[in-house]
Amino acid sequence: MNRHEILPISILLLIAAIACILLAAPYFFPTEQGKEENTSMSDLEYMNSNIETVLTSIGDSAENAAQALSSADLMSTPEVQPVLNDLLSGSEYALSYATIDQNGTITAVAPDTYSNSVGINIGGSEPGKTIIKKREPFLSDAFTAEEGFTGIEIAWPVYSEDGEYKGSVLVMAEPSIFVGKIVNPVEEEKGITVTIMQPDGFILYDQDAAQIGKNLFNDIPFTNYRSLQALGKDISANTAGTGEYTFYKSPTDTTDLVKKHAEWDTVSYLNKEWRIILFSGW
Repeated sequence: MNRHEILPISILLLIAAIACILLAAPYFFPTEQGKEENTSMSDLEYMNSNIETVLTSIGDSAENAAQALSSADLMSTPEVQPVLNDLLSGSEYALSYATIDQNGTITAVAPDTYSNSVGINIGGSEPGKTIIKKREPFLSDAFTAEEGFTGIEIAWPVYSEDGEYKGSVLVMAEPSIFVGKIVNPVEEEKGITVTIMQPDGFILYDQDAAQIGKNLFNDIPFTNYRSLQALGKDISANTAGTGEYTFYKSPTDTTDLVKKHAEWDTVSYLNKEWRIILFSGW
């Protein structure tokens, strides 16, 4: 085979190689827009997965305690307190553990800081009323604790071997603490802000601590911004999506208004939903 016969084959191979590179280019060199979309979605997925893992971990600890106490004669017997103490010492996320009897009276608590609550009946108010009525694993709506922080409560029923309801194990946690450990590194690395909100507008976590415990639909400054209110209704009604709104630039610069982009997803646990909202500026 002479040189003139080899040359066309070489050209064909070169053309084929170039074609393969062009076809593969979108996978090796994605467009900037696609890169941003993939990054933000992966951030949402990361936060969703980790928040769900923490909630499940807290719930599992309550379930383990409920199983350990199923053989106790009463929720007020001496064997209850060591179970709660052990749970608290091994927990990274819980602020306190408590037990209630079938009537809603607190029978034991850990740590000792809350020992003055023993003997108090919580059956007449929420979330105690629902916990006693449903007698099933339960995640409460967020509430403002007497100490001033925004808390949640996970309850797990205790049943005897015969199926008799004996009471529940309660775990109290502060979402802004365990969510912050997950979200803060992402916020700092990506230059974004994140809000965790119940569908009713109650804010469980925000980089601006002054907004935690407020309600998007009821409280100032949120009610002063129509586009934010419209976006909030969209977020409440849909488990995932994107949108835009106008708001002040930052907590330290409330005079300059900027347009912001929002993407959100939903983490679900024990029939409750939290919206994870990722905000970025234009």
